[in-house]
Amino acid sequence: MPQLLLIAGTGRNTGKTTLACRIIQKFSTGKTIIALKITPHFHKNIQSGKILISESNLYIAEETDPTTGKDSSLMLKAGAPQSYFAMAKDEHLGEVLQNIFRIIPSDALLVCESGGLRDWVVPGVFLLMNRKDIEILKPNAEKLKMLADRLITFDGEKIDFKLDAIEITDNKWILKRI
Repeated sequence: MPQLLLIAGTGRNTGKTTLACRIIQKFSTGKTIIALKITPHFHKNIQSGKILISESNLYIAEETDPTTGKDSSLMLKAGAPQSYFAMAKDEHLGEVLQNIFRIIPSDALLVCESGGLRDWVVPGVFLLMNRKDIEILKPNAEKLKMLADRLITFDGEKIDFKLDAIEITDNKWILKRI
């Protein structure tokens, strides 16, 4: 899926959303960049957004409020014309993508924050975020490290990655070999 830029993390608070927002800000001028946040953790009482699917195994909502502070809201605020939040266990990630691709423009590029999705697709670019001061890794982190196009360190403020390393060519995400 060359139109997909996928960001995952080795744990929590690794800078995934910060990087996604910076990418959206940089590339959204003149391009349709859709944002997607997928989590395997089901939260109760989701209050904002337009619910598209609400089932026991799958929840998808379109974010409509750029001021909530949620990850999907921050990506909308960063310049994505549409931002979606999904909750799905790994075995339902294919359904998330099927549903998203039914509703977004066919020429749209996608910036997605999800760890589990890498088992389902090969994105144009796959970036793995790691928190500099945290050693705890998700169980799947070692496998993701092997698949990542680039391992990026986040120290809580700075990200050791230059956005100039990414480009869009023929509506595909490309990671330059710098």
